[in-house]
Amino acid sequence: MSDLKPKPGSFTAYLEYARRDRGTTEATPASPLTLIEILSALDPPSLPMAELQARSAMDPARYREALKSLREAGYVEIAGPPLDEAVLLTGKGAEAARLARPA
Repeated sequence: MSDLKPKPGSFTAYLEYARRDRGTTEATPASPLTLIEILSALDPPSLPMAELQARSAMDPARYREALKSLREAGYVEIAGPPLDEAVLLTGKGAEAARLARPA
């Protein structure tokens, strides 16, 4: 039975191609590291909260969780008045971004 192969133009060949093609176009979900990478590329390394979320393309719930974990770990700080807050990368966050970059 190992000699059974799909014929060119068959639906099976199309499905295999579509599966391979779909796998290459799926984006990697954004993570807390994504936020650190975005901030580390800026000078100064800070952005308003809404702009950082937009650049990360994270859904709001995932963004809040990522921001919370980074803040608790000391990688970012949140500064400014309510509704006008900015996310600032700390020295510890800059070091994490540097270590996360490929060599």
